[in-house]
Amino acid sequence: MRKPSVLYWILAVLFLLWNLIGCYFYWIDQTMSDAAYASTYGHALTALRDQYPVWATSAYAIAVWSGLIAAISMLLRKRWAVPLFSLSLISAVISFIWPVINAEFRAATGTEGFIMPVIVVLLGLLEVFYARAQKAKRILR
Repeated sequence: MRKPSVLYWILAVLFLLWNLIGCYFYWIDQTMSDAAYASTYGHALTALRDQYPVWATSAYAIAVWSGLIAAISMLLRKRWAVPLFSLSLISAVISFIWPVINAEFRAATGTEGFIMPVIVVLLGLLEVFYARAQKAKRILR
């Protein structure tokens, strides 16, 4: 078994913080009142809130919570971080399908609506590939 580098620990903590932020936003999205939602996201998105499909919301939940467990797994140096980060990434992509194909959602968010999904997918790819590399180096056990 090899000793992790300082970079490993820095990235593991950053992955944890990133996934905690995702869980926070999921929790806020699910518990926020319509008035607070409208104040934060605008009336156009609030009007679409009830149309958001259950499968997309479920994928969102799976993405953030499996990402959090994966990040904790990285800190514990557990190899199951790899499939958990993969599950998180796949679920995130699935959760973005409805907003991407829904014309009303795209109109309400404009091009800014694509920024966060791109960031999430890119960071998800980083998490998956970094965890895979650490498993291959036997840092994750």
